[in-house]
Amino acid sequence: MQAGELPTRIKKIFRPIIAAAHEAELRRALESLRSEVGEWRAGKIDSFELANRIHAFHNGPNRDIHVRFTSRLDPRVLVQHALEEGLIRKASVPKEIWPYLDGFTSVHRCSES
Repeated sequence: MQAGELPTRIKKIFRPIIAAAHEAELRRALESLRSEVGEWRAGKIDSFELANRIHAFHNGPNRDIHVRFTSRLDPRVLVQHALEEGLIRKASVPKEIWPYLDGFTSVHRCSES
């Protein structure tokens, strides 16, 4: 199966997978802030610099991730992205949605952007 509207039942199966991918991508991005906080705690940067870095994270990676996962992108695009980025494992994808992912490649993703 490829393009076209997904059945409601299938959309519901996609939701927790996409939520897990969203969490995983945000967690991965937040790791960059861990070292920033460590520098601040060690006195290597001041509070103002840490606040600036947090602000930059919020307006950069955090915003990009939020937009990706809260936009109206086709769920197949999001799951494909999550698989390619290693955010979720193939084994965590329920068998019911694999037929909807088969043949849904980066060609489709480009048209969704």
